Amino acid sequence: MRTESLREIRNNLSSVLEELPRTGAILITKRGKTRAVLLPADEGTDLESLILSADPRFWKLLDRAARSKRWTRLEELP
Repeated sequence: MRTESLREIRNNLSSVLEELPRTGAILITKRGKTRAVLLPADEGTDLESLILSADPRFWKLLDRAARSKRWTRLEELP
């Protein structure tokens, strides 16, 4: 995974976006600290899953559900 400064990304956004499918994800830094990740996406990218996988609130909710043991098996759904 490559790392670029926000300034570099901003100054070269068009070329960065064009190269993104080939180069892969880019960590974007500001003043030396990671602030964001730029990921390649196409029509097959499951954006909802991608967003949920990075959301700590989702994982807390999933953990709470797992601890409650109130799971319903798929076979039991009407």
